[in-house]
Amino acid sequence: MRLGVAQTADVKPDWTRHRNAAPFKRNDRMLEALPIGVIVFPGSGIAANLADKARSLGIPVWQFAETAAKPGDGAE
Repeated sequence: MRLGVAQTADVKPDWTRHRNAAPFKRNDRMLEALPIGVIVFPGSGIAANLADKARSLGIPVWQFAETAAKPGDGAE
């Protein structure tokens, strides 16, 4: 943290260099910074790959899951 503010990283996949492996290589680059945690939202195997690699490095992972709306919960 710098001045009490958590820092974020904006790492884009290099499609030209890595082609189909680009998002997975991007995950590796993000984890090289050894973040204090990773937040993962549902979506794809790429997000699951990031979560798995973070866990294997001992980095805490906060995983959010989709929930179905139930009648009467105001989400209609």
